[in-house]
Amino acid sequence: MLLAALLLVTACSGSNSKQGTTFAPYVDVTGTHPALDEVAASTGQKDFVLAFVLASGTTCTPTWGGTKALTDPELLQQIKAASGNVTVATGGANGTYLENACTDATALKAAYESTLDTLGTNSLDLDIEQDIPVNTVVQALKQLQDERGTKIMLTLKVESSGLTDSGVQLLQAAQAADLDVTVNAMLMNFATTGDWATSLVQSLDTVTAQIRRVWTDLDDEGAHRMLGATLMIGQNDTGEVTTTSVAQTVLDAVADRDLAFAGFWSLNRDNGDCAGTTTTSGTCSGVSQTAYEFTSLFQKIA
Repeated sequence: MLLAALLLVTACSGSNSKQGTTFAPYVDVTGTHPALDEVAASTGQKDFVLAFVLASGTTCTPTWGGTKALTDPELLQQIKAASGNVTVATGGANGTYLENACTDATALKAAYESTLDTLGTNSLDLDIEQDIPVNTVVQALKQLQDERGTKIMLTLKVESSGLTDSGVQLLQAAQAADLDVTVNAMLMNFATTGDWATSLVQSLDTVTAQIRRVWTDLDDEGAHRMLGATLMIGQNDTGEVTTTSVAQTVLDAVADRDLAFAGFWSLNRDNGDCAGTTTTSGTCSGVSQTAYEFTSLFQKIA
């Protein structure tokens, strides 16, 4: 009878447990951004993704945006005062990637380690929007994760058909190397002819299917446990607009699917200072909103 009861409890509780969604907004630390400790004090948001670490010139030396030292004392003080968790993001839309400047896996791993140690974290995000030497990158990440248990997120471009071919190839290499990753779908800047909110949610499901084709032992629930979603709030570069209403629709889907991560680009833009603007700005969203309104929406699902 005791064994039967234990089996019943296991059957009822096993796969229905929620993992919870981690939320962290991206902060472009190379541009004008609010002080992280002040954001933490006013909103309670203490976790951030700091972007982007790039190579200094063509050397395998990590810097903010290719020009600013990682040891910037003002930023380090803000991180300390915020008392939260930071993830460091490499890559991005422009500049020379560490992944391309470092000539081999050993050098790239060392650059990653230096970056993580300087920022006092063990959480790394690769925002891949350029061609990279996939095998070298995966080898460096695998060594890093095996040696220090680094949390790794792969932030990948999404089109109307889902992840790009190069994004899928990176996932295939990660799977072959037995790398533990979160796949963060960039739900932004792609062409669509339908409703924007609906298209974003459909993209989540398309990426889920792509993950399952790479990790063939996973069901939808398993794929959701390694999937993240990052929105570009307000005006997108392609003309689409992610309003607070659109964001809420996507966040409802994120919560329903119990995804691993949710984020947005960027905290710098989470204000209504340029409401009605139809061009993309790095310092405001272009939509009517209160200060940190998107942050507040995202916090509710975390």
